[in-house]
Amino acid sequence: MNSTSHKFAVAAAAMIMMTSAYARQDDAVGEVEMTDKVISISGSGHQRTVACDGRKLELAGTDNVITATGVCSAVEILGVKNTVSVEVKPKGKLEVTGADHTVTWKSEGKITQSVAGVGHKITRVK
Repeated sequence: MNSTSHKFAVAAAAMIMMTSAYARQDDAVGEVEMTDKVISISGSGHQRTVACDGRKLELAGTDNVITATGVCSAVEILGVKNTVSVEVKPKGKLEVTGADHTVTWKSEGKITQSVAGVGHKITRVK
């Protein structure tokens, strides 16, 4: 293999590796919609951080990992095996329905919780 062929092979291998890494990050299926009042995520495999900024967070699906920054007015989680980290405004609502969700939440005050299903791990942090 000459020097030019070797450089081409190395460059091609690097591009394949970069493309594969990008594809793995973007294996999510479903939609993400953001309005001034609601962040709605549906589907599976989403791994993302979203800025709540006073909006409601709605998550419906499976195997999503969502970190919400800022304060959410309310949070609704439906499905199976979602992992969510969120801050809920005082007097806001946290609804969890389905199975095996892991939710870490905090709030400056009391919130309303509605939990249905099995196997959830819901933890309040300071």
